[in-house]
Amino acid sequence: MTPPRQLVLPLPERVSLERDDYFVSASNRPALEAVEAWPAWTGGMLAVIGPDGAGKSHLAGLHARRSGAAGWPAAAAHLVVEDADRLAGVPAAEEELFHAFNRVVGEGGSILFTARLPVAGWRVRLADLRTRLNTVVGVALPPPDDALLFAVLLKLFADRQIDAERAAEVAAWLLPRMDRSLGEARRLVAALDERSLAEKRRLDTRLAAEVLAAGR
Repeated sequence: MTPPRQLVLPLPERVSLERDDYFVSASNRPALEAVEAWPAWTGGMLAVIGPDGAGKSHLAGLHARRSGAAGWPAAAAHLVVEDADRLAGVPAAEEELFHAFNRVVGEGGSILFTARLPVAGWRVRLADLRTRLNTVVGVALPPPDDALLFAVLLKLFADRQIDAERAAEVAAWLLPRMDRSLGEARRLVAALDERSLAEKRRLDTRLAAEVLAAGR
C-alpha cells in the first residue's frame, strides 16, 4: 500500500513577544503591520476587523503589551476596545465610548478597536459617536490560511510534547477538514491529547476523525 502523501507547507515567520509566539503568514501580515504602525495611526485610531477565531484578541494583547494600552472602559490615554460592534445599540455603552473617544483624541492618545463587522456595519444609534467612528481606519484580519493554521497546530502539539512526525501527519489531515479558526485548533489539539491519554490510544488520524466528528 502506498503511504499517504504528506502535506508540505512553508512555515510562517514566528514573532516572539514576551511569552507569546505569534506566527505571521500572508493572511495576518497586513493586520499585524497595521497594528505595529502605532503610534502613527490616522487620528490615533485603528479597527481590526475579522471573524471569531481569526486572532483579533491575540493582536490586541500584543499591542497592549507594546503600547501600554488599557482595556476599555479604563480612563487611559491609550485604549483597547474589543468586540466594539457588540456595544452598538447599547445606549449607556455608546455614551461612554463617545466620551472616551473625545477624551483620547484630546489627550493625543489612541484606540485599537476589534470587531467582527466593518465600522460602517456597526448599528450605532448615537449620531455623534457614529460621526467619530466614521473616521476610524479599518484593517481586515481574515480566517487563518493553511500555512498559519498548520504552524499553529504544530506549535500546539509541540507544547503538549507530541512527537513531531505524528503531529505533522495529524495536522495535515485536519487542515482541509476543520473550521478555519485558531480557537478550533486549540480545542482540537487539547481534545486529541486528552482523549489519547484517557483511552491510552495512539494519537493518529483515526482518533482525529473521531474527535472532529464528536465536536460537530
